[in-house]
Amino acid sequence: MRRILGAALILMIIGLSLPMGSAKIEPYVYKPTVPETAFAVLALYRTGDYDKVLEGCEWLVALKTPFDSWGMAYGEEHMAKYTAMAMLALMRGENIARGRYRDVLNGAAYWLIYKQNPDGSWEDYTGTALAVIALKEFLNGYINENLTGFEKQVRDAINRGEGWLIEAKPKTDAERIFGYLALGKRDELEKMGAEGELKAYRAFALAYLGEKVELSDDFESTGAIAMALYSTGDEKYRRELLEKEHFGFWGVLHYRVLDLLSVSKVGGFEDLRGIACPYLGKITPGDDWERVILADYYLLCNMTPELPSNYSGLFPWQVAEIARVKALLGENYSDEVGYLLSTARNGVWKDFYNTAYVVWVLRELNVSHDYGASLSYLSNNLTWMLKTKDPKTGNPVYYNVPTYYFAYGLIVFSEFGMEKELNETLNLLAERQYPNGAFPYTPGSVAGLTSTAKTVWALRQAGLVNMTAYTKGVSFLRDVLYADIPKTTVEGGVARLTNATFLLIGDGRYVGNLTDEAKVSELDGYVVIYPSQNPVMISAYVVKGFRAAEGVGENDKIAYLYIGAGAVLIAMAVLIMRRKERGGEREKK
Repeated sequence: MRRILGAALILMIIGLSLPMGSAKIEPYVYKPTVPETAFAVLALYRTGDYDKVLEGCEWLVALKTPFDSWGMAYGEEHMAKYTAMAMLALMRGENIARGRYRDVLNGAAYWLIYKQNPDGSWEDYTGTALAVIALKEFLNGYINENLTGFEKQVRDAINRGEGWLIEAKPKTDAERIFGYLALGKRDELEKMGAEGELKAYRAFALAYLGEKVELSDDFESTGAIAMALYSTGDEKYRRELLEKEHFGFWGVLHYRVLDLLSVSKVGGFEDLRGIACPYLGKITPGDDWERVILADYYLLCNMTPELPSNYSGLFPWQVAEIARVKALLGENYSDEVGYLLSTARNGVWKDFYNTAYVVWVLRELNVSHDYGASLSYLSNNLTWMLKTKDPKTGNPVYYNVPTYYFAYGLIVFSEFGMEKELNETLNLLAERQYPNGAFPYTPGSVAGLTSTAKTVWALRQAGLVNMTAYTKGVSFLRDVLYADIPKTTVEGGVARLTNATFLLIGDGRYVGNLTDEAKVSELDGYVVIYPSQNPVMISAYVVKGFRAAEGVGENDKIAYLYIGAGAVLIAMAVLIMRRKERGGEREKK
């Protein structure tokens, strides 16, 4: 059984060997991202949610490249900023499960050193600042002492990075905040004004430097909420952050909001609205076309759409859609119906799709009208598309027609009892449907959620839910958007889950891993990765209680006293070098 998690996770084997009733089908529409997951880990470490820390850390390990580096998400370009974020998170995990992340951390530090530019920078100001921060903390108890000369390389990289930051000028307030943090400039941070989500960034930087911070603002993004929690420890931010967790990770929607809402119209997929609707308000229509297109989605989310009143620039189907939406809102739609009836030419509105859509809406609204000419046109046009060949390709004309055109034609043919046209359309759709059940936009194109959802919805509207095309389409949507999440069972001190890896943590150390089952009664806790390859779910379970090592990693004040002192020394060195350069120039003159 296949599950899709973006570019990140290619193949996910889902519980085929599990007994019935042992798995829970859940929407799986987010993808893990490094910034969200890393900062969530930092915050939850501060609040003592060590099980969540380990879940996030294991996701970060799953997202890394073979070079122990990270991009924003799996498969994206690896960069210093994301590698540094992951390092900061994994150092917290290492404090809880010593030995689990040490090799990855050393590999990541080596990658940062290798990628550092000759001038001391990484790819940009933020990348340089975060790399300096991560490498500074890395020296505080995580370096592999068996790597001869590595500590000196790390220190040299830090010094050159700090030197570049002192000379360079940040372009944005976010860059300035991370720059001040990297150089330990508390005073500048305290003086700096910040608005919106930058308040959380500034609070995070001050808290990381050991300052007590008060913050009560509301934030939307996962990163800002995590920074606010890190800064304050406020239970409000903790609840908000945990609500944004998905199967052990934090991330962003993998699918377009409108795709998810289109699928939510299909019976059995309504729960997707609760996920997608909060994001719909962020989509602002730019013109009348977009207002019409978005109107139906707004209704799905119990939001009132803004409808255009000028029809001159709209297609007939769009005017019909305005009438349909107004009817659902309980508003008068007579103007739209009058406009449509007055603009029809021999029962035709522009083309096959517009005519089918208008006829469907008028019929839905019980508009008294002679539909004969329209139905005759749709029948004849369908025949023409099936029999006429494109002179350029030699394929029938219908090959180039979008699938959803025929979906609306299907509803009309079913509604008016046009058996011949209905069967021809069903045959066309069966020919076009891919083996996995998806319907493409046109033959050969990528299987789309919206094309599949509209076609499946149309089959349902036409009362054809018992057809193979419908069941295969629903199966495709479910396979793509949902995962069967099994439950770990514990009996007699032994935890079991087929095709899962158990990471075992005891006495604050990583003590190994087992597959399928593990004795857990004497452990601090354990982490379940399911399935073992390309996970869809990572969960940590507390037994005796996870514990964090003392004296490393989170001693921010000590670490940043060192950073501050190092920054002063770097500044003095730069000043001396400048004076020498000026003196040399005077001597030449």
